[in-house]
Amino acid sequence: MSPQTRRGRAVPPRHSSKSPSHGPADAGKKPVAAAEPTIASEGKSEAKSVHAHAATGLRHRGAPRVRRWTWLRNVYRYLGAYLPLFGAFMVILAVFWVYRSFVNPPPPEPQQLWTTIETKYAPKIDAARLKINAPTSDFATKIQGFKDYRDALKSWMAELDPITDWTIGAISTASADYITAGQDILQLEQYGNSEANILDTAATAKTEADLVNYTTQLAAANELFEGQWAAVGYDMGLKPVDQPTLALPPTPNPSTSPGASGSPGASAVPSATPTAAPTSAVSPSASPS
Repeated sequence: MSPQTRRGRAVPPRHSSKSPSHGPADAGKKPVAAAEPTIASEGKSEAKSVHAHAATGLRHRGAPRVRRWTWLRNVYRYLGAYLPLFGAFMVILAVFWVYRSFVNPPPPEPQQLWTTIETKYAPKIDAARLKINAPTSDFATKIQGFKDYRDALKSWMAELDPITDWTIGAISTASADYITAGQDILQLEQYGNSEANILDTAATAKTEADLVNYTTQLAAANELFEGQWAAVGYDMGLKPVDQPTLALPPTPNPSTSPGASGSPGASAVPSATPTAAPTSAVSPSASPS
């Protein structure tokens, strides 16, 4: 098969209709093939532009935007991985706090326990002392002060009685002597109950003259109780509470109780007798001279 018939039919050769005389007229026109770049030339030009940008250090504007937020995506990724663990830890911590604070709290320290009970009854004792010690209080008010003081002492000693071990909850580095404090608290309970019994009996007095029988007992019992109270505070490493001495209501002297008018005269006679004795002693000394 001839070359002309390879595609199925013969193609007649083209004959240029242009005469050679038209050549000089078309000499100023560019050939068509030179105006349209080929695919290979386009690829080379693009490669050259890429190399030119790389050599000058210029980058495209789209790539840095992607890299700029990469760290933020990493943070979100880590948060998404560890946030459930952190939430579970917070829930466990909250449950433990509720359990130790309300369900099964740790025992208080001995100092804290003693201070809590002491501050509960010390104001009541102070109010009762004020009724007893106030000079303006009448007899009925002072008797009520005895009863209030008795009730506060009994309630205080009753709350201390169930506590048998004062070392529970103690810190190993504490400087307080809790063993001695426990022994002193037992003695304090005995003194407090003894004074409360005397106050209970003294509160049955009908007149101030009847209080004479309890003056000595109340003064001695109150002195023992206050001294033991201060000893417990010292054992606990606390500052002792400064309590005033219990002042009993003014009562008449037993020797003057039979009569108010005759007793001052009787008491004045003995006082005048000693003053006259020195006078008589001076006169003999003057006579020899």
